[in-house]
Amino acid sequence: MSILYDKRSFRSFESVGAYIGRVRKALIEKLDQELVALGLNTAQSLVIVMLAEEVASTASEMCRGLSHDPGAMTRLVDKLELKGLVRRVRTGDDRRSAQLALTAKGRALYPRIAEMQVNVFNRMLQGFNRSEVGELEGFLKRMLANA
Repeated sequence: MSILYDKRSFRSFESVGAYIGRVRKALIEKLDQELVALGLNTAQSLVIVMLAEEVASTASEMCRGLSHDPGAMTRLVDKLELKGLVRRVRTGDDRRSAQLALTAKGRALYPRIAEMQVNVFNRMLQGFNRSEVGELEGFLKRMLANA
C-alpha cells in the first residue's frame, strides 16, 4: 500500500475527502434549488430515482444506499406517501417489512427529476470532457471499492 498523504504536510481541507464533501454539498444545494419546482428535496428525489432505476426496493436498502438512519428514512417515505408518490407494499406475514413502489404519479415525476439531475451535473462538470468525467467516475468507484 502506497502512502499518498503525509501527516506532517497533510491539510485536511485540501484533501480528497474534503473536496468530495464540498462537491456533495454543492450538488445537493443545486439539486434542491431545481427540485423546489416539483415540491421535493434531493433526499426525496433520490428515493424516487432508486425505485425507478430498481437500485433499491425497501427502506432498509434505501438507508444503506443513502446513508440515512432508519428513523429518517421512515419519515422520508411517510412524506412521499403523503404526496402520493410512493406506496408501501406489505409482503408476507412480517408487518415490519414492506417493499416500496412508485405510484403512477411518482413514475411520472422520474423523467423530470432525471432531467434536473442531468442539468445540474452538466453545469457542475462544465469544462470537463467525456473522458475526464469517465476517469473521475472510475476514480470514485475505486475509492468506494477501497472503502
